[in-house]
Amino acid sequence: MGLGNVLNTARDALIAQSYGLTVTGQNIANASTPGYVRREAILQTKALGTQAFGTVEVGGMRRATDLFTQRKVYESIGLGASAKEQSRQMGQVEALFNDFQGSGLSDALDQMFGSFSSLAANPSDPATRISVLDRAEAFAQRANDTANALATQRNEMFAQAQDAVKNVNERAKDLARVEAEIMIARSGGGDPSDLLQEREELLRSMGELVNVRVIEDGEGRAVVSAAGATLVEGTNFNQLSLDLDDNGAIRLWSSSASGAKSEVTRFLTGGTLGGLKESRDVDLFKVQSQLDEFVWGVGDAVNQQHAAGVGLDGQAGRNIFDLGPGPGAENASRSIKLHADVLGQPDRVAAAGAAGSLPGGSDNAVELVRLGTRPILAGGTQSPGAAYGALIADVGLRAKRAQDTAEHREAVHAQIENLFQSQSGVSLDEEMVQLTKYQRAFEAASKVLTTVDGLLEDLLRAL
Repeated sequence: MGLGNVLNTARDALIAQSYGLTVTGQNIANASTPGYVRREAILQTKALGTQAFGTVEVGGMRRATDLFTQRKVYESIGLGASAKEQSRQMGQVEALFNDFQGSGLSDALDQMFGSFSSLAANPSDPATRISVLDRAEAFAQRANDTANALATQRNEMFAQAQDAVKNVNERAKDLARVEAEIMIARSGGGDPSDLLQEREELLRSMGELVNVRVIEDGEGRAVVSAAGATLVEGTNFNQLSLDLDDNGAIRLWSSSASGAKSEVTRFLTGGTLGGLKESRDVDLFKVQSQLDEFVWGVGDAVNQQHAAGVGLDGQAGRNIFDLGPGPGAENASRSIKLHADVLGQPDRVAAAGAAGSLPGGSDNAVELVRLGTRPILAGGTQSPGAAYGALIADVGLRAKRAQDTAEHREAVHAQIENLFQSQSGVSLDEEMVQLTKYQRAFEAASKVLTTVDGLLEDLLRAL
């Protein structure tokens, strides 16, 4: 082996060790970058013709990734985002029923039955009769406000879900673009590590929005499914879309490039989109239904009892509340208002049980007071106070369960992320060892180069 070959060996060594230093520098620079996958320089022996020994060359770069752990990361990201969104939405619902801050129905309910008590004590007093209508109207208005706030929240959640779908589709398009660039880089013998890192970041971002599953085909191309539907396959991508079914619940559709659509709602289990769906169509729907049942039950019982009595004009059969057009409780909390029978007519409030006891009769007012403690709701098993307490308890339980789930899933994600970091993340201690190794090798190759250069000068002078 001549000095020329030794010189070439030193040159290749400098190039290889410099590449190793560059890769190590990238790792150190991205030590705090979320989701960054550690890279390893591949240095291999290059054969020199038919000789038994060779010099070093750069064989490329390897990402220290584990596909199984990556899939678990995407899954935990989706489940965590879903629970976090559900907890946030239920926190807003809970605030609507906060009686400590006067935003619940409890005070309005108590004041209405309190006005009935005052009526029983002063059945012919005009101010007391006006107070009864005021308190009844206040109860109806508080029910309207709460129900409208729930309806507004549901509408806003649908708009948020539409935005989430739009963002998913944008990321699907970006993933297809990145896959095309990865294929070009690989076919040209280039290094796709930066593109693979971009793909990783896009997948994590998509996992925040919807439950994602990723596999690689035999050629290393990503096949990405979202909510059970194939969204990206190599350089091809599909779209998601939303609408509402006949009951007003969210439906999720997958659309192919040919325009064919298939419903995938039942496979939506994670991401912000999954949390919005669960909160809107399960939790809020149930709370709204319970509120309607409560308001309708109270209003209907008060109407029946009031209709049994007579106003100061001796007339019976009048209602206090208008519960809306429906025969049942649906939308009662949004529809309830003072009935036209008594609106602006305090003399029509039926305090007396019969015309013969006018003007001082109060037996019907006493029965109205007793409704506050009688089991008139939930199939005759709960008083108004107990029924409202059960509604508040259910809201609180749903909010607490959502919060606990969010905290649990956050902890699980932290564990999986730590596992991912231990396998694929950057350890500064290890990188410092690698940095020292490449540095020493680079210095040694430089020394060889300097030595050979000196020997060549000596040889030339000798000749």
